[in-house]
Amino acid sequence: MKKLFTLLGCLSFFLQLVPLASYGQCANQITVNYYNNGVLTSQTINNGQSGTGASVCPTAGAQYTFNGSSTSNAVLTWARVITHGATPGADVVEIINSAPLTAGNTLSTTVSFTTATEYRLESDANAYGGCNKDGFVYFTFTPALSLSSSGTSSTTGVCAGSSVTLTASGASSGGYTWKANGVTVPGQNSATLSVTPAVTTTYTVEATTSCGQSSQQITIPVKDVTIAPAAPAICPSQSTTLTASYSGTSATYQWFIKGDATVRSTGSSLTVTPATTTTYQVVATTADCNTITRDVTVTVGPQKISVSTGPSAAICPGGSVPLTATSDNPGATFTWSPNTGLNTTTGATVTASPTANTTYTVTATTPCGATATSQVTVSIVSPTFAVTPSTPSTCAGDAVTLTASSGGITNTTYKWYNTTNLGTLLSSSATFSPAPVANTTYRVITATPCGNNSQDVTVTVNAKPTVSVSPTSATTDPTTSTTLTASGSGPYAWTATTGGNTIPLAATTASITVSPKYTTTYAVTTTNAAGCSATAQALVTVSRPLPVTLVSFEAAWAGKTPVLTWATASEKNSAYFDIERSFNGEGFEAVGRVTAAGNANARINYQFADQSLRLPAAGQVYYRLNQVDVTGERTYSPVQTLTTAKEGAAFEATAYPNPFDSKVAVQLFTPQAGDVALTLHNLMGQTVLTHTLTATPGTQEVVLPLADRLPAGIYYLTVRQGNTQQVLRLSHR
Repeated sequence: MKKLFTLLGCLSFFLQLVPLASYGQCANQITVNYYNNGVLTSQTINNGQSGTGASVCPTAGAQYTFNGSSTSNAVLTWARVITHGATPGADVVEIINSAPLTAGNTLSTTVSFTTATEYRLESDANAYGGCNKDGFVYFTFTPALSLSSSGTSSTTGVCAGSSVTLTASGASSGGYTWKANGVTVPGQNSATLSVTPAVTTTYTVEATTSCGQSSQQITIPVKDVTIAPAAPAICPSQSTTLTASYSGTSATYQWFIKGDATVRSTGSSLTVTPATTTTYQVVATTADCNTITRDVTVTVGPQKISVSTGPSAAICPGGSVPLTATSDNPGATFTWSPNTGLNTTTGATVTASPTANTTYTVTATTPCGATATSQVTVSIVSPTFAVTPSTPSTCAGDAVTLTASSGGITNTTYKWYNTTNLGTLLSSSATFSPAPVANTTYRVITATPCGNNSQDVTVTVNAKPTVSVSPTSATTDPTTSTTLTASGSGPYAWTATTGGNTIPLAATTASITVSPKYTTTYAVTTTNAAGCSATAQALVTVSRPLPVTLVSFEAAWAGKTPVLTWATASEKNSAYFDIERSFNGEGFEAVGRVTAAGNANARINYQFADQSLRLPAAGQVYYRLNQVDVTGERTYSPVQTLTTAKEGAAFEATAYPNPFDSKVAVQLFTPQAGDVALTLHNLMGQTVLTHTLTATPGTQEVVLPLADRLPAGIYYLTVRQGNTQQVLRLSHR
């Protein structure tokens, strides 16, 4: 509530005195308190009428209080002016409140308004004080933001679904924001809002005005029928009276048992004594709205009931815990047992302070005698402090995870420190993962409601082995071998990484001789008895001019068959490509041959399907190209890796109609989510269209964009997801 306009940031007053005819010589001065530019002012009106105007910056739902008094004994009356007449006697007003008061006593009134509103205070000394004077003072309040409605009454409201127009004014910039029951109405920022409320709704408008941010609200009541009581519950043989009321002009009523056309009553009330739970229905024929039907269910006991108490609780010795029972029957009462450690044995909530583990039983009883029980156990717990592992170890610089516990006590806090520097907090969680380089002792301080504890744990740090490889880098060609030698304590494990693919090597010796066809990074790892390891790397760069410029090489599944595709930008004296396969990344065997173009200065596309593959139960399949020129010289491509075809076996793509005229659609079945790339090539191998979509597991369909603009002819559409692809032949007529 606001006293006058104390909340307002933008406020100004002006007074216009209009003398009235004198009613006598006795004093009848009216004093009204109000705020003038934020300063409380007492205005005394000497035996006359005054007009006071104020511009206010409103807040939605705000109320304003006016205080008035007279220097004479008088009847003071606050009123809202509906029509301002030429004289006070000609005014049309709505009386707000009135009281006979002795001189100096105050009459207050509290009001709210959304549009410009005039209020009047009358001091009639003749009616109470015996002084022949009647004085008046007028206040007109104009909100910087106003809100009005059409098609509704603030008392009777509107019919459900009727149209109401709300109109706001006063925004200086940015338009208006509308809300219905506090929820923003999207896409509406104009000065008017048309609504058709189904239930009584409060609308709020917000805007930036000349005096800052303002808001107003108005409630549109919707005429409705209500039944009291709303959810009656009775015991067998009891009666209850149902009463319907209509918030509109008037209504006539008919009562029924729901589903039965027999009229039970034609009045606003119906008294019933049902033997079982029964739903009654009232049909109200209104004088000003449509017919309204409402239901009410009378529940007859013995009523079903359930009760719950929540989870068991654990407390420290000497502690207490509140226990709360809830029931689905609002009339239920509760009793608790045993009474050991309870502050009371009745009520939904009790406080338990047992000295030993105790199971409490709560019994809920309905007014009709039905009962239900539930149990909750309160345990007395003492903290059990521990750190796991108790004898931790790690390799130098590697993280080790330490976990502190208190035996399940809630509201426990932890603080970890290095015992050599207890002033620096390292962690405040139960789990701590340091990475020491030398033996280190850590201390955890555990605080619980049942007591505190401090524990030290020493992390043993094992040294890592040392390993190096020589040379660390070398440059060679495909026909030359390179020997790499590791130094350290061994044993050794070697890997080779080419083109992003890492393959473990079978060699375990300190020296290995390698002949990579492409630049390869070799890594050697040694592990000591403590389980700590170290790794060194050597880069072997392969440099040679190639007779064939390979621009792409890919492997993908087409159903259960691996399909290899590659392309060359140019070829010189190229004889053929051998496709080689391996199951361990080391031992490759030829599984097919594709004749090369010989000599070419344009892009050439190749494809090979490995129809002879018999998949292992699990694992990976490796492929590479062995390009052979007319002189017998060989060049190997990077290795491509595929997982077992089971992952891609369900992938399927079909196109229809095919041939097509203006539109072609691709139907996909994808076993997993992920991007699907569609690439369309012409017979020259040129890419003429690409499209990517994000697929979900299952069947989906996509129409190739701009397909109608393609020249007539044959095209190949590659549909690929991950390492799985399918190539479709399309014909455009």
